[in-house]
Amino acid sequence: MAQRMGEEVARRHGMTALPVDPFLIAAAEGIRVQPLPADESGVSGVFLLMGTEAAILYRASPGNPGFERFSVAHELGHYFLEGHPQMILSQGGRHSSNAGFRGRKSALEVEADQFAAALLMPAGPVRALLAELPVGLDAILALRDRAAVSIRAAAIACARQADRPVAVIVSHGDQVDYAFLSPGFRRLGRLPYPRKGQPLPATVTAGFNADLSAIGLGHRAVGTCRLCDWFDGARALELDEEIIGLGRSGRTLTVLSSEDLAREDEDGAEDDARSDRPWQPRFR
Repeated sequence: MAQRMGEEVARRHGMTALPVDPFLIAAAEGIRVQPLPADESGVSGVFLLMGTEAAILYRASPGNPGFERFSVAHELGHYFLEGHPQMILSQGGRHSSNAGFRGRKSALEVEADQFAAALLMPAGPVRALLAELPVGLDAILALRDRAAVSIRAAAIACARQADRPVAVIVSHGDQVDYAFLSPGFRRLGRLPYPRKGQPLPATVTAGFNADLSAIGLGHRAVGTCRLCDWFDGARALELDEEIIGLGRSGRTLTVLSSEDLAREDEDGAEDDARSDRPWQPRFR
């Protein structure tokens, strides 16, 4: 429901191509948007509701427009999603958020994250872009640039919308943080979902993560692996394993895919893309 509303709001405001601008949508709705005061720490954004007037405060992050745009889009979710304004009014009209897809969150925050992702990356334009590109890390980077979002947000959207099997995994050190599998990737077998804290297999990613300077500088690496390396009990299907360092976060994005795997059946892809099941958002 939150994802559909995010896409509907983008359409309603005539934003049917990438990038979608959440600042323009807020302005069109008469919502005042301004950066958080410097002394307001620990939150990524605040939604204020005073009677019929609304305002958004977002965390200014010079050099990281994807973070700012996602934060504003997340707060717009609290404005548009059914039940959110009423809940916030009942709490005094002020709601502080930690937008992004990381850590355990309330249902209110999860819905706002889902809304933000769908608003900034509607399924139609995302699928059209991905269909033009080879599956893998370059497609994720192209989506990041076209949608003006963070690489993690683009990676998760790619896992939802790609018409070829793809898995995206964020890790640090020797452990998995979280993972998203495309509907087609889940059909490669009865795959146990990589979970937070799960040890990394002995593939290219594990070696890459040992070099913190490469991660900090956003270096890339590429290799091959087998499906069974990452998923116990799976078959020995060969996959491309692409890795990129995520800068100061100290984390790494791994993309598992193969151009040799068939594209998704249109009807099956649609059914799964409409499901909330793969979305246990923790992003940004």
